[in-house]
Amino acid sequence: MNSPAPDVRADLLARLARLRAAHENDPYPTAAVRIDRLRRAVDVLIKNEKRISDTINADFAGRPEPINLLVDVMAPVRTLKYSLKHVERWMRPEKRKPEFPMGLIGGRAGVFHQPLGVVGKVSPWNAPVALAFSPLGSILAAGNRAFLKPSELVPQTADLIAAMVREAFNEDEVDVVTGGIEVSQAFTAVPFDHLVFTGGAGTARHVLRAAAENLVPVTLELGGKSPCIVVKGADLKYAAAKFINGKTTNAGQVCMAPDFAYVQASDTDAFVGEVKAALQRMHPQYAQGPDFTHVHLDRQRSRLAHLVADAAQRGAQVEVLDGTPIDQLATRDPFPPVLVINPPLDAALMHEEIFGPIIPVVSYDTLQGAAKVLAKLSRPLAMYFIGGSEADRDFILKNTYAGGISFNDVMLHPFMQDVPFGGVGESGMGRYLAYDGFKTMSNGKGYAVRPWFDVTKYIAPPYGAGLANAMRKALKL
Repeated sequence: MNSPAPDVRADLLARLARLRAAHENDPYPTAAVRIDRLRRAVDVLIKNEKRISDTINADFAGRPEPINLLVDVMAPVRTLKYSLKHVERWMRPEKRKPEFPMGLIGGRAGVFHQPLGVVGKVSPWNAPVALAFSPLGSILAAGNRAFLKPSELVPQTADLIAAMVREAFNEDEVDVVTGGIEVSQAFTAVPFDHLVFTGGAGTARHVLRAAAENLVPVTLELGGKSPCIVVKGADLKYAAAKFINGKTTNAGQVCMAPDFAYVQASDTDAFVGEVKAALQRMHPQYAQGPDFTHVHLDRQRSRLAHLVADAAQRGAQVEVLDGTPIDQLATRDPFPPVLVINPPLDAALMHEEIFGPIIPVVSYDTLQGAAKVLAKLSRPLAMYFIGGSEADRDFILKNTYAGGISFNDVMLHPFMQDVPFGGVGESGMGRYLAYDGFKTMSNGKGYAVRPWFDVTKYIAPPYGAGLANAMRKALKL
């Protein structure tokens, strides 16, 4: 990673110093202050919902208004409102049980949630407003100041985020900086009290290296190859509709989008037929229709085209559903949905997160065998499991890894506000929404209150043989 220009770093450090000075002047904001900040975040999103939708649509060169409102307005508003509702309860110290005999003689223990200070947030291009504002639900509820860096790949939306932040907040409460790669690189090297990054695993490695120089703790949310497992006996029409709805939401450019369908071998042909039927119902004009999001980045289309060509070369059955030749996909705008049947495990699209409207359907023989194959792939942000018995669900919970899982639906668990959200392994680390996010953005300071009887005076020097003997007797108990 190249070193940033001195003036870029100096500007970021000056802004950080302003935020930190404000925090030091009010290191533990009251519940009323936190509620006010959260409410202002909600109000500015609702006030600007039309501008948000229009601006994202312009950056994407075509993204449906319902998707803009659902993903980038309603989702962050729900998260912020949830924090608004619960922040006073979250702020209360947690009671913990003192170890025997301390509790019997008046000892007390607990956890006090202290604000960390200044939290940096790097947000991506795919859900630019949501992934800038949703984390504020945890950051502000925990009493921190925030410093945001939106993606330069949606420049108009980044400017709008900056305008909304400045409309809603003082610059010593929440600040925002825009700019290109150089600014992003400098931003991740700033000595924050915590850094939240949402994006790809490749970039995350650079972020971790930069943060490590200042020993900044990092929360990463990175996506991954989230499978949709369809169990033998499941309603295939229902399962295909859920899979396609998730796969085509934002053209699959969602961190928790189902990456591929994993279907019992005897059901594969029937499931593929239901997938095609679901696509025809939802998107009869495929990518040319009004409800299909554009893959607006040239490099993204080129990457997707390479994944398709590689799978075809390795023997997978490939069908571009609007008839575009495979060798013309890189220049096809909008990028069409592409069905890929049983790509081999060594195909690139079985290792890279697809993040686009490529639709792999992979066969398995037994659920136990499927779990073993999934164990060889990178650990995903999400997993979806449709059909099966209670025993099947229990087996999947115990024998597979994922940041979270939805049963009999797709992309459901992230909407459960009281459920922790985040990744595991290559799909990320840490949790940053709702109460679990509040705890991530806090210093959980453990404390103890001495009982009325001073026990510890008996283990102070000068030590005698009697103390060691008493300890040996206690060990035997």
